[in-house]
Amino acid sequence: MRLTGQGRVHLTGGEEVFRKPGMWDKVKFFFGSDVDLRTGELQLTRDVLRLTEQIQKGLLAAGVDNAVSLVIDTDVIYADDADRKNDADLLVHAMRTAHGRFASGFETLRAVFEHEGDGLHTLIEVTVRAKHEQTQPAATIALGSRIMELRPAEGETIEAAKDRIGKRLGDAQLVATYKQLLSGLCEKLRAGLQRSFPDGQVEIDPPELHVVKPSGDDVRELGQSRDERRASLRGAPSYPRSGYYGSSYDPWNTYYRDPMDTFVNLMVLDAMLSPRSHWGYGPGYLGSMWSHHGAPVHVVNYNGAAICDADQMLMHTDQFSGVTDVVDLDFDSAVWDDSATNIYTPAETSWDGYGGDSGGTSFDCAGYGDSDSSGSSSSFDCASESSWDCSSDCSYDCSSDCSYDCSSDCSDW
Repeated sequence: MRLTGQGRVHLTGGEEVFRKPGMWDKVKFFFGSDVDLRTGELQLTRDVLRLTEQIQKGLLAAGVDNAVSLVIDTDVIYADDADRKNDADLLVHAMRTAHGRFASGFETLRAVFEHEGDGLHTLIEVTVRAKHEQTQPAATIALGSRIMELRPAEGETIEAAKDRIGKRLGDAQLVATYKQLLSGLCEKLRAGLQRSFPDGQVEIDPPELHVVKPSGDDVRELGQSRDERRASLRGAPSYPRSGYYGSSYDPWNTYYRDPMDTFVNLMVLDAMLSPRSHWGYGPGYLGSMWSHHGAPVHVVNYNGAAICDADQMLMHTDQFSGVTDVVDLDFDSAVWDDSATNIYTPAETSWDGYGGDSGGTSFDCAGYGDSDSSGSSSSFDCASESSWDCSSDCSYDCSSDCSYDCSSDCSDW
């Protein structure tokens, strides 16, 4: 189960972007006709260091000072692979050291922070695009949050966690309370960023709640990583394609590798469909209860596509075959992964909905490298990590970074 929030920052000013005149434009101009070279886009005039400082100050005003990463275009300026605490100043210091490289401008800034408090662990991604449509925001804000008590604890067996989480889900106020807590954080973020960008307009939508039907690959990875309890920073971000940015976009999955998140989603789906009798509620109860208490939950596929609302689950049971069977398996069995993937549609893969984004939102074969406190880092080499599949980005030829020519995989797009 996850909570997500989306926001926008509209900035005033900027320079209007004009296209270069073509041959036909020159002919029209020669004969005295008006030629419109406007593109409808604006170019930010603020430099990348000032933007980074404004973002950091805005988040600090909301009580968020734990940095995860800062990426400018495809350059990793800062990556907290050492899990430092309260390191937002280090992120800004790294930008001050590197900002000379962007004297001629930049295309995309992505600053990522995390916050733990009130039982929630929240990842916050702020994305600034130097060039944007005049009617569109210059920056977007995305939040992905997890309810920590709905996860297996360190040292807790999966069987014990199943029973504890199943009973805890029956609390009528649980989900609504955490939604309200995240709403409070969203308002603090909005107010802090508004003070940091006084000439702009900051807005953040109310949080949404989702349960995700995992892919076959997710279930397979869960079996292979069953002893891992905490999320870990990915070697390189796994950005979704443009079509999946929206109300269900979750930066948590973009930056974190988290097998236990798959377990929690399977657990919640099972509790909605076929709860154990001693948990104190029946099939279909959870979805109706959440909606009744003002916290409706949406069920989505692993690629972000909507399946149904939680209070309609019993009308869509055919969409969740294998979920209860997988949850019922002995998680400590040596053959759990083989049994689970045989039951649970192993042909489905997470890469069906995730990968590069030719619209400028992919990492373009660069990623996190080793980073020290000064923010220096090495670029990500696609060839060194076979799990990173460049073929999902068809906007260019990655062959210089990978062991094959990605363009050969673009014929079906």
